[in-house]
Amino acid sequence: MTRRGLSELKVGGLTLRGVAKGGVETSLMVPELKLLFDVGKVLPGAQTFDQILVSHGHADHLAGLHYFISQRHLHDRRPPVVHVPAEIEAHLRTIFGCWREIEGFDLTVDLRPVQPGDDFEVGKGLHARALRTTHRVPSLAYTVDRVTQKLKTEFRESSREEILAAKSAGVDITAPLRTPLLCVTGDTQIEFIKTHPEALGVRVLVHEVTSWDERRTVEETRHWGHTHVDEIIPLSEGFTGDALVLVHRSMRHSLEEAREVVATRFPESVRERVHVFA
Repeated sequence: MTRRGLSELKVGGLTLRGVAKGGVETSLMVPELKLLFDVGKVLPGAQTFDQILVSHGHADHLAGLHYFISQRHLHDRRPPVVHVPAEIEAHLRTIFGCWREIEGFDLTVDLRPVQPGDDFEVGKGLHARALRTTHRVPSLAYTVDRVTQKLKTEFRESSREEILAAKSAGVDITAPLRTPLLCVTGDTQIEFIKTHPEALGVRVLVHEVTSWDERRTVEETRHWGHTHVDEIIPLSEGFTGDALVLVHRSMRHSLEEAREVVATRFPESVRERVHVFA
């Protein structure tokens, strides 16, 4: 835990800082990418983030958005860009219209509706891709890629003079190279990984595991649109990235219990790369 009561985990060259309590509050800051995922409440330090990626509209993931926008307004900061599932954009505009009337000033919000498959810039050299997840309401996961330019294959054996000549002639000598840095799933059933197995190759995969033992069965967990640890264990061996971070733990399970499950039940080949977000 950090001094401000937030959990913090450094993995794969990234810092994950925030809160991820199942059914209570979820908000995750990634300072290296300058991105905030969900805003259940307004976390200490969150006001500095200009880009928010919202997974879905449940209150424990989105209830803090109005206060976040209001505080930015009071401190004369420009509205953040808030990427939301397209299905909830109109509802949010209505809600913010009501808050404008309640607060008595122009509460500007920069909402960007997102559909599954959308690819958009979220920072210099950073692109996010939206992927459909399986939950009780419209929901999205986001994969964040670092995009760099790489010399095209046909020019790899060319001399410097030949490359410069081609460039001067208007030939595009480079192609974008995308490196998947992070995937944050939000709330979802295990079908997300089955539908998007490429997520198992992202450097840092943040996936929800709400239930950790028989106190809530797989069927009960799925009924609420979540993942049971019994479902992710057999798939975890296919993870090839640096860190599989398990979040959204129900408060009926202690951190120690969850870590014991990782230490005793996850495949040995991946165990050291599996982390329970506190």
